Amino acid sequence: MTNKRVIVVGISDTHAGHRLGLCNPDVKLKEIVGDEIVEYSPKLLEVQKWLWEVYMWGIQQCTKLAGNDHIVLIHNGDPTHGKASSFELMSTRMADQPLIARANIEPWLQYKNVKAVRFTVGTGIHEMGEGSSSLLVAELLSKQYPDMNIQVVYHGLINIDGFLIDFSHHGPNIGSRKWLEGNELRYYLRSLVIGEIMAGKVPPHLVLRGHYHTYRREFLETSTNGKYYESWIVLLPGFTFKDDYTRRATRSEFKQGVGMVAFELLDGQLYRIHRFMKTVDIRTKELL
Repeated sequence: MTNKRVIVVGISDTHAGHRLGLCNPDVKLKEIVGDEIVEYSPKLLEVQKWLWEVYMWGIQQCTKLAGNDHIVLIHNGDPTHGKASSFELMSTRMADQPLIARANIEPWLQYKNVKAVRFTVGTGIHEMGEGSSSLLVAELLSKQYPDMNIQVVYHGLINIDGFLIDFSHHGPNIGSRKWLEGNELRYYLRSLVIGEIMAGKVPPHLVLRGHYHTYRREFLETSTNGKYYESWIVLLPGFTFKDDYTRRATRSEFKQGVGMVAFELLDGQLYRIHRFMKTVDIRTKELL
């Protein structure tokens, strides 16, 4: 019997257009100079070069893991930075951001076994309102790759050989203390699972959320009337380095992790979760 195997890859919060966000170094942008339109590639900061190296390494690891098996890519929100702030942008031209975001996805689509791409609408201010960024990026890619299955959703539920994946951008936070990390995820997941059971539905086997630029995962087993249900919840890491806002929002968390997560499905069951991440200590170190 031949095993049916699918690799689902989750990425999130790439924030194209931010000076500390993901940017394909080969992207071609346009600038109006006098009566001419000049094409150029933006100059990246060193941290952006590092982000791109990690991103390409992650793609290589995911495609190596998949071999010839199918890949489903989920971009779980905020492909662009939008107008959240006039500071720390690569340019003030809003047209640049979806073009960079498209270029960020293009390396995946060079692989013929990537069979579907899903964009989740993220935070409104980063998505330029009403999912504009995700819709634009999906439209640009669909024109470029007309045979690719590309769609945009606010909240998705996909069924892969009986394995249910619930994915949306916003969800639980990671917890306010180290010894509390995971509690919010489990409470959130338990509520979701119980709600599905009460509605007479099979709860999702995997729940994906983003927004917090931090990787966490928790597992839940619950039962009712002798039936057992197993579910995972995973907060996906981002691909953006900390700016002034996120330093404040994370209360000066000193670690910065970026990367992607691959879920190896075998015959409709979750076989293994693979993390392709890099973490750095962002404190300035001195010896006095």
